[in-house]
Amino acid sequence: MPRRLLAVITDDRFGGVAEELAVLGPLGVELRVASCVSSADVALACADADAVLANMAPVDAAAIAAMRRCRVVSRYGIGLDSVDVAACAARGIAVANVPGYCDAEVAEHALGLLLSLTRGIPERNAAVRAGAWNAIAPQRSITGSTVGVAGFGGSGRAFARAVLGLRPARIIAWSPSLSPRKIEAALGREAAALGVELRAASFDEVLAESDFLSLHLRLTPETTGLFGEAAFSRMKRGAFLVNTARGGLVDPYALARALESGRLSGAGLDVLDIEPPPPGHPLLSAPNVVLTDHSAYRSVRSVSELKRRCAENAARGLGLLA
Repeated sequence: MPRRLLAVITDDRFGGVAEELAVLGPLGVELRVASCVSSADVALACADADAVLANMAPVDAAAIAAMRRCRVVSRYGIGLDSVDVAACAARGIAVANVPGYCDAEVAEHALGLLLSLTRGIPERNAAVRAGAWNAIAPQRSITGSTVGVAGFGGSGRAFARAVLGLRPARIIAWSPSLSPRKIEAALGREAAALGVELRAASFDEVLAESDFLSLHLRLTPETTGLFGEAAFSRMKRGAFLVNTARGGLVDPYALARALESGRLSGAGLDVLDIEPPPPGHPLLSAPNVVLTDHSAYRSVRSVSELKRRCAENAARGLGLLA
């Protein structure tokens, strides 16, 4: 009797595997859920796996070397930061991710952080609960402003589309590969219908001209720490920064200094350089910062799609799905 194929989930952060079972069960694949934290845990749990569904635990070269049968590593998410792709390639192991599953959620979350800052929602909520009413504090409007978008992949485009409805005067976007033709094809017709100027910009332009700047870049050696002292010194005084992409894009100490000096008016951050942030992290005490817990990707819909597509990628890697 042929051996049954085995898929191992390194660790479950979603509280169930119904979607994975619905994909892999009918294909005859056994599914096991491990509780890995370290590379050594992954090595032990996945030694006999034909497919690894990688969540938060690191799938590094040492873990991969211990895998005797693995044919595919399917990552829950867009980024492959926790998977040693080169080590997989050297062993002939396919690597898959799930692009685009949460573009809408990330765009909504980025816009929510921005509105929390511009409308002073956290402060006004606290004031009302403390007995105050109609607090005199500045509030800003996105209407008539310049909104910058750094990174124009799926979530960057979705954010730009979402903010269009608030009628900024202009949306300017930058990414290393963005051209005027690409941005026009993506949103040109919608922007024109609403009377919003839309254009590709240089990195210096998006820093100097944006009243509000939302980050949607991948974390690469070139973008790590890109938003630091030099970048903040070139941003428009009083601008707001939103980051729902990767914490490593931003130097937290430089951002804290920019906020404390008034160079920037506020920051909405779903991601940090260290997660969760330790006591004493500079952004925990910096003024006018709204923080969330790396949850921009999450909704009932997006998590269900992520789990299903991750399992489907594993099945394709095993030759069970076209």
